[in-house]
Amino acid sequence: LPTSPPSASTPGLDGKGRGVMRFHGGEDAALQRVQHWMFASDRLQSYFEERNGMLGEGYSSKLSPWLALGCISPRFVYYQVKAYEVERNISNKSTYMFPFHLIVRDFFRFFCAKYGVKVFQLGGAKEVNRAGWSSDAEKIRRWQAGLTGQPLVDANMRELLLTGWMSNRGRQNVASYLVLELGVDWRQGAAHFEELLLDHDVCSNYGNWNAAAGLTGGRLNRFNIVKQSKDYDLNGDYIKHWLPELRNVPASQLFQPWLLSADEQTRYGVTIGVDYPAPLDVDSKSSSSNGYSTNRKSESATKDSKKPNSNNTIKRYFSKATDIPPVDSDDNPPMESSSGGGSKFKRVQHF
Repeated sequence: LPTSPPSASTPGLDGKGRGVMRFHGGEDAALQRVQHWMFASDRLQSYFEERNGMLGEGYSSKLSPWLALGCISPRFVYYQVKAYEVERNISNKSTYMFPFHLIVRDFFRFFCAKYGVKVFQLGGAKEVNRAGWSSDAEKIRRWQAGLTGQPLVDANMRELLLTGWMSNRGRQNVASYLVLELGVDWRQGAAHFEELLLDHDVCSNYGNWNAAAGLTGGRLNRFNIVKQSKDYDLNGDYIKHWLPELRNVPASQLFQPWLLSADEQTRYGVTIGVDYPAPLDVDSKSSSSNGYSTNRKSESATKDSKKPNSNNTIKRYFSKATDIPPVDSDDNPPMESSSGGGSKFKRVQHF
């Protein structure tokens, strides 16, 4: 596993050409992306159905790096949507939802303007006094490197580490896992995103991490990682793309590899704790919600196979991990219409 951040010469791709796309800076490239995604590929009309994708360039506009750097304005993008509706004679959930997510960006700017430096502090915007935040260095480093033992989390974290990009669906899952399952200080996650994301902007990043940690006074979204894997990567294509060590594991067993028996590990060419890490310990009160079991089959099954210490996996990956960022000492969101403009709403968390 390469451990250095993406090269400045190929933002969006890793050394093997993996990644959603190559991002070129500047206004011209931004305008070309709008034209390609919205009009030439005609992907806007299916944005509502595809927006939770994780693999490939077309499931979302990928305009956020250019928006974050000011190469293109949200107002311009909005009027391009309006032009698209006229040209294609289409007005549907997708053409409603896409501009709505531009408004979410504006919401977090007003959010940060209102609460100021509080959004960077442990208690967040609403100064929530919550004890017990962890600063466990091993948990943080394994989360950063995509070595938690939770495949969906690891695939997304490796994509971020190697390309500078992660889908919105991925961001919500890895944030929920870090703060609600591992109990790690949310600022560690925000700082890591700030360092690596091509589309980082302060307000969207810290506002969303406030929300992920339950510090905005709104609804707390705790994600069941195994269920999310089945819902959004049913065949395991995304996970196997970024975790080649699990490429032979069938989708039916891919999302909980710690349950593989010793015979199954041999059959699929992966030894848990050696080729792929055993999962990190999570708080016992939340473990069952994410498909964990304190009596994992992998633990008993590997006794006969003289299972190596899981720390060996970590040492092997971190032996040359000098470029992994070190561990440092780091109102309600808008509501999204479930009917594209109707009166039924649900909370939105959008990185």
